[in-house]
Amino acid sequence: MNTTLKTAGSSDRADDRDVSELESVSQSQVGGLGTWYLQNMWYFAVASSELKKGKMLPKTMLGEPILLGRDSNGKAFAMRDICPHQAVPLSKGCFDGKEVMCCFHGWKFDTSGTCTSIPSLTKEQDFPLCKIKTPNYPVREVRGAVWVYFGDQSDDLPDVPEAPGLGELLYEQTTTTLLLPTHIDYAALALIDPAHVPYVHNSWWWRSAKALKPKQKHYVPEGTGWTMVKHQPTKHSIFFKLFGQHIETEISFRLPGCRREYIQFAGKTILSGISTLTPVDETHTELNHTTYWMFPGTKFFMDPIIQYFVNEFLGQDQTIAKLQEGNLKLKPKLIPTIKDAGTPGAWYLRLKKEWAESRREGRPFNNPVPDSILHWMS
Repeated sequence: MNTTLKTAGSSDRADDRDVSELESVSQSQVGGLGTWYLQNMWYFAVASSELKKGKMLPKTMLGEPILLGRDSNGKAFAMRDICPHQAVPLSKGCFDGKEVMCCFHGWKFDTSGTCTSIPSLTKEQDFPLCKIKTPNYPVREVRGAVWVYFGDQSDDLPDVPEAPGLGELLYEQTTTTLLLPTHIDYAALALIDPAHVPYVHNSWWWRSAKALKPKQKHYVPEGTGWTMVKHQPTKHSIFFKLFGQHIETEISFRLPGCRREYIQFAGKTILSGISTLTPVDETHTELNHTTYWMFPGTKFFMDPIIQYFVNEFLGQDQTIAKLQEGNLKLKPKLIPTIKDAGTPGAWYLRLKKEWAESRREGRPFNNPVPDSILHWMS
């Protein structure tokens, strides 16, 4: 899906500076919008609670069939879900907590993807089983989430993005999963776009487009993305109207597609969350939002309440993605990044490009996001 940026005509011009920046984005970044995934990155796979000991879970990630599992010792693993013998999905076979057995010929593989048994071989037939492998993937579990690494494997893998502001605090958590019918780039642009909020997220408990107000936020480059400096949130919801004077929030973004936020009340974190985007294929993206709250022992009654609000909120984003779906197939010319509300979208494209180039050239990543104060109406 090679969507390009429309050349700004006179009717589009806010000033020469804006037009120049739009054209710059068109030439150097937007040509790749919706066409490729970032490699050498960790992607959210599944909540840890969904991956039971001694069980397997098949998923498609970045267009690849992946077999997730947890061995009898509780360690998570990931391998390609294809038997190297005759291409049957290994997930259709059996797993005894140590080895996966293919349902076609009974070949067995350990959790590293190495073949350990071929039942059809006789005792006299010497065969180098260890040379038969299905590729495996590095796996890490961070704060109740299983992450899978895609890319060149080395001893120096990047950090796994995680929910911020938690430290050593005790917490409960829950994960909400939705499928978006768009490429990860379009999902990321929506995830970090502040201008759509009063129009899309217009629930009775949130905000309305009838009362747009000027916003000014300070952004600083950090890690593989940026952080919106801690600030008092706008009193647009019932909760913030009641307690806003005691609340501060910090919002950040990290590649490959992770929006992170935590809320503090009187200087103490009470709520944290991370929204992660994982490509399924070129036209579908899985959105997982994990919420953490600092009230241990409350999961039984808080879980359904949080799930309700998160599902309603993210469900509105899903509705918009479904409206985009058909038209994006037509490869229309678009203007996806308008200053200043769309500036984070331009940063995302620049970050993605710089990450890919730095890995290809074997050099350190140079964060292209400038220290900025952005203004918009929302």
